[in-house]
Amino acid sequence: MKVCLVGEVIYNFECINPDKITKYGILVWTVCESSTGYICNLQIYDGKCGLLTETVGFLLEPFEGKGYHLYQDNYYNSAHQTNESLQKLIRVCGTIRVNRGLPKDMIEEAKKLKKGEVTFHRNQEILLISYQDKRLVNMISTLHTAEVIETTSRRTGVAKKKPKCVIDYNTHMHGVDTADQYLAYYPFIRKTVKWPKKVFFYLLQCCLFNSYVTFSKNNSNSRKSFLDFMSDITENLIHTSDAVSSPSSSSSDKSQGSSRPPTPTPTKRAPKNDPPGKLDGKLKNHQLVHIPPTKNYKMPTQKCRVCVRKNIKKETRFLCAQCGVPLHPEGCYI
Repeated sequence: MKVCLVGEVIYNFECINPDKITKYGILVWTVCESSTGYICNLQIYDGKCGLLTETVGFLLEPFEGKGYHLYQDNYYNSAHQTNESLQKLIRVCGTIRVNRGLPKDMIEEAKKLKKGEVTFHRNQEILLISYQDKRLVNMISTLHTAEVIETTSRRTGVAKKKPKCVIDYNTHMHGVDTADQYLAYYPFIRKTVKWPKKVFFYLLQCCLFNSYVTFSKNNSNSRKSFLDFMSDITENLIHTSDAVSSPSSSSSDKSQGSSRPPTPTPTKRAPKNDPPGKLDGKLKNHQLVHIPPTKNYKMPTQKCRVCVRKNIKKETRFLCAQCGVPLHPEGCYI
């Protein structure tokens, strides 16, 4: 099984990463399955994490001794880290920075490469390879040889030669992109100063995505989208909670009996249209009364219906008891 490791940022926290699209946020390191993007393990940066090797060791602990293949970018890779992973039967492939274990003579050789040329060094099972394309690409691998194969560009259709480790790296790192893409489709993280809410909803999104991947894998004929899948789960949760809460609420109502205080009736809002019985000639049924007080206002007012139609901004303390229409006692009522 192949997995890939990456660090992503979710919203608005103390961490700053200028190289990411989302520059400010909570840093999350995730390990994803390379083909589906299934999130296998993650760690949230809390400002107290140790060395990068310790973080990588924590993330890869469930995969030790099982022969997994790990693809990761140059932020995590180094010759020392690759050797440690190899001792735990985890074989690694990925890009590497120049100062993470490349020998000096190889760095000098790489500077002289022309486009399409390759140079490499090997130390037992660890392969270091430099490939000159549009820019210089440095790779480290315990999975590959220095084999160069011919491939066709997707955009231009032109055939060119690349090291096999570069092709495999580009293929298997798409798992992380798949997970990020699905999590970004329908995010329900909202702006808030309480960062635990953001972490909770991010983890909830990860659970939903993993559930969708499992559902799609077990139901290959299903064409259900991620949005439909989340909608179905939401509806089922609502129906389940209603079914559970209804018997308990009814029994509590019976046990409490009439001891529960009556719920206050909300203030009537005036209808937008005049009621049909307003002009039936029975003016005795239409009497003005004071607008009932509310929690916030002891003497509330509303806009007079007649004045509003005349584009006059005046408010009144009276309304019709039968219709609920606010009116001035003089001039507007009669």
